[in-house]
Amino acid sequence: MKKEVVFVITLGLFIVAYALDYFAGSLNLVVTSPLFFLRESYFKLYPMTFVAVVIRSVAIMLSVTLILSIMERQYLKKALISLVLGFVAEIYAFQILATSSTVTPVLWTLAISYAGVLLLIPIIVYILLAIYNFLIPQTGTELKVETDSPKSSVLNP
Repeated sequence: MKKEVVFVITLGLFIVAYALDYFAGSLNLVVTSPLFFLRESYFKLYPMTFVAVVIRSVAIMLSVTLILSIMERQYLKKALISLVLGFVAEIYAFQILATSSTVTPVLWTLAISYAGVLLLIPIIVYILLAIYNFLIPQTGTELKVETDSPKSSVLNP
């Protein structure tokens, strides 16, 4: 897919998540772990908020992969960067929720946490592409033909 299309889709997902949050209203959630929000009781109480968090998580994951798409054919580096970002997202979310800090809103903290988990998908893809690229190197397929004779031109026939 073209990068512009992915950018527009990502931007659209952020807008949809914002609209769902707007229509759902403000919430005072007390969540001590991102895993608690995945319970069925939260989904039944706050379905629009739950969907908004999931959509925002997908948008964050797509944003990271879109930014990493700048690096061409460096799949192992992309996998390592994604792994580090996913790990940092998880420890950030657990720290913010455990301390009840207000650095980011709870819904954004949950979305960051779930985006860190969703980054496992591109990590697996990047690792498989790195293995494929290692086993079957993609060298240039163009043939270079060099001749010993000087090239002819208009001035030198």
